[in-house]
Amino acid sequence: MPSQRPPADETPSPDDAAPTGDGPSRRQRVGQYVAFAAVCAYAAVQFVRADPRPWGIAAGWAAATAVGLGPVAWFARDRLPPDRLETLAYVAFGLGILVLSVGLGAALAFEVPFFPYGPGFLAGVAFGATAVLIVERATVPDRLRGMAA
Repeated sequence: MPSQRPPADETPSPDDAAPTGDGPSRRQRVGQYVAFAAVCAYAAVQFVRADPRPWGIAAGWAAATAVGLGPVAWFARDRLPPDRLETLAYVAFGLGILVLSVGLGAALAFEVPFFPYGPGFLAGVAFGATAVLIVERATVPDRLRGMAA
């Protein structure tokens, strides 16, 4: 197997650089997309089953999620190293599960009509997060993605 080191009098070109192991593997990325697609599909099914469909709530939560999550996602991808970003993603996911559990428990304990707002909230957040993902992937140039400052 040839060495990745250039001869002493040559400088390495960007094409000769060894692959970096900083980012998630292809299998992890596919798993993340499959899990996100499953949440979006669940949100769509819940939204379609709701009667009446909460269009206003879904639109409001989609806009709020996109506006709130967009700058956070770009900042995190731009400023944090991949290992720290992964750790923070686990923490955010755990906090989300905790907040959802406590919210559902409080809604059941105090007999808050949770169902009419649940599908609109879930569909709005799923749509807003999808919009942020697509816009960030489509509009942020590759040279700005993942730069650590």
